[in-house]
Amino acid sequence: MPSRINREQFEPQAVTDPAALSPAVQCVPRAASIHPLWGLLEITVLALVFFAGLWLAGPRIGSLPHAKLGYWLLVAWGGVYLLWISPVLLHCDPPEWRGWGGRRSAGPAPGSWGRAWPSYAALTAAGAALLLAYAWWQDPGHVTQINWREVQIKFAGYVVFGIVQDAVFFGFVLVRFRQMIPLIPGPHAVRRHQAAVALATALVFAGFHFPNPALMGFTLAGGFCWSWLFYRRPNILLLGLGHAVLGTILHRIVHLYMRIGPFYAQPDLHILRHVVPGLQRFAGHLF
Repeated sequence: MPSRINREQFEPQAVTDPAALSPAVQCVPRAASIHPLWGLLEITVLALVFFAGLWLAGPRIGSLPHAKLGYWLLVAWGGVYLLWISPVLLHCDPPEWRGWGGRRSAGPAPGSWGRAWPSYAALTAAGAALLLAYAWWQDPGHVTQINWREVQIKFAGYVVFGIVQDAVFFGFVLVRFRQMIPLIPGPHAVRRHQAAVALATALVFAGFHFPNPALMGFTLAGGFCWSWLFYRRPNILLLGLGHAVLGTILHRIVHLYMRIGPFYAQPDLHILRHVVPGLQRFAGHLF
């Protein structure tokens, strides 16, 4: 079974003529023969590697010899696989599905900046308003006594971290679910497919924040909204910026405890402060 699903799953009025799609969509026969369920294996392996590294190596990364080198080699290999080997060589995903642009002869892709930024801005503004209202309800001082230096440092790190997360969970995991979950003909077929893909992606996104129950709740809701929007207007950079804004508010204004894995119970341990040179001196416990 070809791994490419009907382009109508991307947009109801999508152009289905292969010549009108971006060059990256033109799969070679070998790539087109990859079964869509291969993506399920890829998501499973991603989760196993992530949780094994987080729970087994994470707490010891500051003391294990050559642990930093091993961490960055694994990150580099994972990045190459998730951004190039799987989407380009194996599945031949259209770049516009993955949120990296792409143009069709019929005009800009649905996720182009001009078409996508109003939706992302509206979702981010709505999310920010809800989080600020929640922070005020918890304690008005959270909103009236903001430490702007902490906010700036957190946001600066979150822009990079958010884009990386979104490239994995929405530019990769969501696209795999989009291929695996069948589009069942009938009324509102695309909307039902969109909802199923968004829910599956949100569940995975929230699961990766185990065992922090409050954070898993927020990421489940946020992951569904982001997935719903990304399905229609895929743009990694816009999503990353919105993710950074809301994540910063959640951490530095709502003051939600955001540790995951073994660090949920051992907050003095941290991976990034060990593997990123100078981060501990610059940010301390702010990121």
